[in-house]
Amino acid sequence: MTEGHLAKLRYLLRADEIITPDSPGYQASSQTWAAHKHAKPSLVIRPTSIEALSRALAYLYTTDLDFAIYGQGFGSASAKDVLVNTSAFNNFHFDAQAEVVTVGAGQTWSDVYQKLAEAAPEYGVVGARTPCVGVAGTIVCGGYSWVSSEHGCISDPNNMLDTQVVKYDGSIVWASKEPQLLWALRGGGGGFGVITQVKLRVFPYPQKIWAGPILVPRERLQEVAEGIESFLSKPVDPKITMFLYVVKGRLLESIGTNSNMLVIHAFDANGEEHGRSCFKWALEIPGAVDQSKITTLSGVANLQNKAGMVKGSMKQFWQPLLLKNITKEHVINAVQWFEGIREIDAALGDCTYLIFELLSSCDPVGGISSCAWPRAPEMKHILLLGTGCPAGADASKEHLARVLAIKAPAQVLGTDADLNVLPNGLENYHDVTKIWGAHVTKLQDLRKRYDPRRRFKGALNAPAHSM
Repeated sequence: MTEGHLAKLRYLLRADEIITPDSPGYQASSQTWAAHKHAKPSLVIRPTSIEALSRALAYLYTTDLDFAIYGQGFGSASAKDVLVNTSAFNNFHFDAQAEVVTVGAGQTWSDVYQKLAEAAPEYGVVGARTPCVGVAGTIVCGGYSWVSSEHGCISDPNNMLDTQVVKYDGSIVWASKEPQLLWALRGGGGGFGVITQVKLRVFPYPQKIWAGPILVPRERLQEVAEGIESFLSKPVDPKITMFLYVVKGRLLESIGTNSNMLVIHAFDANGEEHGRSCFKWALEIPGAVDQSKITTLSGVANLQNKAGMVKGSMKQFWQPLLLKNITKEHVINAVQWFEGIREIDAALGDCTYLIFELLSSCDPVGGISSCAWPRAPEMKHILLLGTGCPAGADASKEHLARVLAIKAPAQVLGTDADLNVLPNGLENYHDVTKIWGAHVTKLQDLRKRYDPRRRFKGALNAPAHSM
């Protein structure tokens, strides 16, 4: 990046829209979730108006500068020259008559939940479970919500109604005026322009949700696995969902134990009586600790808000998988895999994730052709496997974490498992046809139209499938 480039950007933007490496806000404005993907950009720009973004993007696109579009950093977007930070796009408007909210795409879902609770406390929205992630990033990756088993993905046509986009030449358009662009933004992995605003459907939703963790001793794994398999074998109300993960003993001093615990994070929008009846099998496991409570949809999301505290502290590799069925063997294998990483390397074990997101999806209302991401039918569950190492670890540790991530699905699901990968954890060892299937060619053609010089960093820019 030359002095000429910097001078031009200073001409196009205000001084407070430019963040240099020695600025106090540089790290917070550029930090990636995965530490090894932080490219240490020479400059961060944070346009505060769509006109400023339009001018800057049109200029950057004509140069050979390496640039990337950044929301909240959880997709680990970065660039060595210029990072375009969109977090200033944080507007919010509730249209009560239309039951639609228009939100700035650079803000977090926590911001959206809070503003909706203030403007329309009886309403809900299909928004991300992890509230510290950004709006735009979840949409281009499909996006799952606490209410997805009932209402589908965030980017489904019945939830995400329209988006405002700044295109590569600086022109500004609502994507509904270009239906193929709107289609591509529904889980297409990004790279079609910069999303600045999103119109989302909102709807009346119960405000007395029974939710929260039920902690179960690790030695009760067999009972938990059998309970989950039995629970899922029967029809389940779409207002019910749950997580399963492991919390390490050193984090549990407040409840008087230093042993690992299994966490069944329950959610039932039908209320406490219904929830306790449905999750009776978990609550009655010997040693179970009930930390559930009555809360709102915003309150449920905030239970996961601490996830952002570890952003940038690890080098991370993901296997986000969509599953049709969960068996007790899957649960047992996954927990044993999780614990086995620590036996290989304690530091890697501290950076390993295992999360089952059960009853987390339903088929799109308009069918798979209505969305760029054609998720396979009847896929109700998510299994998130992640390996990593500390940010300061050497290359050998990073390589080991990567290899362990590549091998993880076969160890948990079996070598003959047909994998369906979610767009939100794409790594360069994933086969994109396992994500976008028959839509890959159409998405590539649309990339040529909306990114003719291949300057944007969309998911389909990933290198070919390889080890």
